[in-house]
Amino acid sequence: MYDGVKAMIAAEKKLGGGGVAPAAVSSEPVQCGAHLKTPDQITGVPVWPAGTKSLVSKYVTPERFNKFQGKKDKAGVSFE
Repeated sequence: MYDGVKAMIAAEKKLGGGGVAPAAVSSEPVQCGAHLKTPDQITGVPVWPAGTKSLVSKYVTPERFNKFQGKKDKAGVSFE
C-alpha cells in the first residue's frame, strides 16, 4: 500500500499537481463537521462539535495547528 501511495504522489507531481490550490489559512476558527466537503475548506484553526470522540480533535490543539500550519512532510503532504 505504501508503494502505491508513493506511486500516486509521483504521478501527481509529474502531472503538475492537478489539484486545486489550497485556500489561505486564516486566524478565524473553522467549525468541523459533515458540512465540510473537502479539506481545503479548513482555512483556520479547526473547532470540533461538543462530544466529538475523534483522536484528531483531541490532539490537534490550536497551538499544534499554528505550529505546523503551512508545513509539509517529505512526501509533500500538508498538515492542513
